[in-house]
Amino acid sequence: MDTVTYSDSRTVEFVNRFMIPFRANTQSFGNLAGSYGIQYTPTVLTLDGDGREHNRTVGFMDTKEFIPSLMLGVGKTDFSNHLIKRAIAMLDMLLIEYPMSGVAAEATRLKQEWLRHQAGR
Repeated sequence: MDTVTYSDSRTVEFVNRFMIPFRANTQSFGNLAGSYGIQYTPTVLTLDGDGREHNRTVGFMDTKEFIPSLMLGVGKTDFSNHLIKRAIAMLDMLLIEYPMSGVAAEATRLKQEWLRHQAGR
């Protein structure tokens, strides 16, 4: 993924804007990989500040699938941290920019669930 997805300017821009990247070699960070149950590479986890996992992307993806997966992870993380407006904004961006992605259906379902949650408050 280094030569295709990770080096793509759209991926770099998204990660720099919304995430703090940390790359761990499973041989050097075996305990870390084990604690998160990482069995295959590449595996990309979206974690919050407390190290809780909110999304997992496993295997090679091109930019058109990788960025929406990251967006979904950021949205889930924001929702779990009670940043509902930010979460919905991220899902909206995902659905507008990548409506045919493999995670679009999940993003739609989560957005509807979160909106119902907000309406019930």
